[in-house]
Amino acid sequence: MHPLDPAWQALIAEFETAQARAAGHARSKVSEDLNQTSRRLKQYHVESDWYDAVLDGAARFTPETALFAVEGDTFILKGARGLALPPGLVISAAQGAAFRNALDSREVVVALATANEVSEPVASSVPVDRALLFPVSNGARVAALLFCVARDGADANALELIVNMASSVLERHSGGPAHLQIAPAAPPVQESARERPLDWDRVPDSDRLQHVRAQRLARVKVAEMQLYRPEACEAGRTQRDIYLFLKREIDSARDIFREQFLATKSMVDYLHLEVLARLARNDNALLGADYPGQMV
Repeated sequence: MHPLDPAWQALIAEFETAQARAAGHARSKVSEDLNQTSRRLKQYHVESDWYDAVLDGAARFTPETALFAVEGDTFILKGARGLALPPGLVISAAQGAAFRNALDSREVVVALATANEVSEPVASSVPVDRALLFPVSNGARVAALLFCVARDGADANALELIVNMASSVLERHSGGPAHLQIAPAAPPVQESARERPLDWDRVPDSDRLQHVRAQRLARVKVAEMQLYRPEACEAGRTQRDIYLFLKREIDSARDIFREQFLATKSMVDYLHLEVLARLARNDNALLGADYPGQMV
């Protein structure tokens, strides 16, 4: 045995003990932070309490974060930590594709922090090139979106847990006073059976990827109309003839959709559904007398 072997073994043991102690301290700090956030969420009394609890909890795991209330297709800034965003900032679904994707998918979205993905005001305040968006649900609807800058070391699992806790307390208050609801849901819209998409379970496995692509194309095309022709969209609704004002864009989108997707037998006209929902706000009368109707 080398004379230094005992000293070396003692050094290794001391290092392993210190490492275990540090790991235990880190776990304790994480659980303490999550527990404190949970207590604050369970005890909130007004919307501002809930927003602050979510933001302060998220800021423990990523230094830059913002919380947006969801109202229809718009996202309204309710608070931020570490980001220089203008108070009351409003982002439409057409301005931020990642916001729209998080709203529609109800899943965590990893996005590039570009103007097209997260809007110009948000992108200009983000110091790195990636972001995470977490939808916060209240039952069947998305009530808010938590936006987090995805720096190295950001704990996505802890952030998702905070979002799940925030969703749980909203659902607990779902039958309570309006000031506890966080962006009350819009009144339900009646759809005809013809306009309701197929149940996903009825779509053959071989067709599902095409359905996902078709939905994505429909969202993109309608979002482009909202982004590049906002005056035409508004004029079409006001004069109850959206097709008159957006005929070129709608016809072009229909041609692309027809060419790429209508050969799939189970296909649904997702473009029509998107036009109806986003441009006509689920009112068929706003589409206009000359609107050609569904393709399938």
